[in-house]
Amino acid sequence: MKNNIIGYIEKYGSVPFAEKAFNKVDALILSQFSYFKLDGIVPEVGQDLPSVTVKSIAGNDSVSDLFADERYRKVNMELFDAMAASERFGTIKLNHCINLINSRWEMQFSAVTFEMADGKCHVVFRGTDETLVGWKEDFNMSFMTPVPAQVKAVDYLHYAAERIKGSFTVGGHSKGGNLAVYSAMKCSPLVRDRIELIYSQDGPGFTKETLADAEFDAVSGRIRKYVPRSSIIGMMLQSQEEYKVIEARSVGILQHDPFNWVVEDDDFVYRDDVAGRYSISDASVNEWADRADPEEMKLFVDRMYDVFVASGVSDLNDFKGNWATIMPKMKTAVDNMDPEDKKRIKAVLAVFLDSIKDQLKDSLLGWL
Repeated sequence: MKNNIIGYIEKYGSVPFAEKAFNKVDALILSQFSYFKLDGIVPEVGQDLPSVTVKSIAGNDSVSDLFADERYRKVNMELFDAMAASERFGTIKLNHCINLINSRWEMQFSAVTFEMADGKCHVVFRGTDETLVGWKEDFNMSFMTPVPAQVKAVDYLHYAAERIKGSFTVGGHSKGGNLAVYSAMKCSPLVRDRIELIYSQDGPGFTKETLADAEFDAVSGRIRKYVPRSSIIGMMLQSQEEYKVIEARSVGILQHDPFNWVVEDDDFVYRDDVAGRYSISDASVNEWADRADPEEMKLFVDRMYDVFVASGVSDLNDFKGNWATIMPKMKTAVDNMDPEDKKRIKAVLAVFLDSIKDQLKDSLLGWL
């Protein structure tokens, strides 16, 4: 049996939620499910149609569309098949799907609401998908609050809460974890009081200004943040949220993948702390955001985005097998930049390198 989320389904798939309550591993599984391409399969926001179950989706003629992201097609298919065949997950109902990609607003936002057989609901925000605009919005978070997806998350939480009876939970992986916490902070007090727990699975943190808000204090005790031992994404802008460190297979950025999180029985396997060699992003990104001029940060992100767009890249799948044609185009785009833009970009990079130099030195010495 695998010691990951699929192994968990194999072990507890026959146990209904009425016998074994919804938990942190279930929340991670549903976060991964939210990355599936649900458009046209799950009822969308505003349609007011009956919910569909995971098992019924398996019989949908368009089921193969769920796995359009080629990077994770194989493992996502394995996860879905295990869920659909199980009593615990096959009976879960899905509704109120939304998926918005808007390049002009620099927004990638997706969410869906799950209802378990015992009536409990879990609202899930999708993390950053393969779209380039989604990754740009992530970088925008380093100097901008709120970003469009955060605003939309608050609207969605209000919408979902109107259609949910009683208390519920909220969660998400990566950027989805950030959106879960932000929406819980910024929603109306009436909705906030109904939220039992907020799951942030390796989700980036917030600017100091956001964390200083009393609304964060109102939800901080209900946040359950988990990061893998080699966390990079989840430690970005991390300063006040408490978190637990999870053992994960592989190293570095690959530990961000929920399939690599180690599950033993019905819980994660925990570590004492984040691995030092990967904690550079913890303090350095905070320092970078504090020291760099916001306008220069914005220009840096905008110009890097422009380089990818000029190279014909719209999502991460474009890189597969196309490096030989993409890289020359990227170099041309950089060479054609305005000299003043180049100068300002170098200034931002210089601040970043200066921010991490001491930590990088300590990390290198630790390896010797």
